[in-house]
Amino acid sequence: MADLTVWSGVTQAGFAAFALALLGFSAWLVRMIIKLAQQTQAVVQANTEVITKQIDHLEAMSRHTDDLRRDVERLRYLLEARPCLLGDDDEQEQ
Repeated sequence: MADLTVWSGVTQAGFAAFALALLGFSAWLVRMIIKLAQQTQAVVQANTEVITKQIDHLEAMSRHTDDLRRDVERLRYLLEARPCLLGDDDEQEQ
């Protein structure tokens, strides 16, 4: 059997094959990472769109609530201007 040293052809071929295998694995891994990053970006974009829609709906609800509050305040003012519609304070306490 031939003496296997670091400089022998068989050992060098083994290192070269291992290096090529690692290079192939690294390329595959980089492709998978890029694919995962693209999928993650799509999810983040979809979530951002949903959050933006929710914010728009919350702002619309807030405007609607403010309008309702103003309407109730106007109604209260109109009712207080006509005490005959409210009834006596004594009746409300009982």
